[in-house]
Amino acid sequence: MNAATYTPQELIELAAGACRTLPPPDQLSTLDTQLRAELKRLFPIVEKQAEELPVDNPGRYSRQRALDATRDALDERLDRDAPLPAALLVAELGRQLRDLVTYAEEGNGRD
Repeated sequence: MNAATYTPQELIELAAGACRTLPPPDQLSTLDTQLRAELKRLFPIVEKQAEELPVDNPGRYSRQRALDATRDALDERLDRDAPLPAALLVAELGRQLRDLVTYAEEGNGRD
């Protein structure tokens, strides 16, 4: 795979498959870079949504949990010399992207 740019949905699908068939290190690195960029783009959007929801709104807390999990995943570093842990991290970043995309698309709905 070359250093193509993927849509968020493509990134989610590729990340989900990373543990089924271990991609080569270059592909994992590309996915890691693009997943992180997309997560960093969506993070402030979802963070703002959470802040705008009432304190007693379940949507506020579910968004905050997703943001906390995203922050934890972003703190991890990809180890190109360890393919399985790298694939697991890419899969986790993909799960976090799926959650943030869902919230960003929902907008500020009073869920």
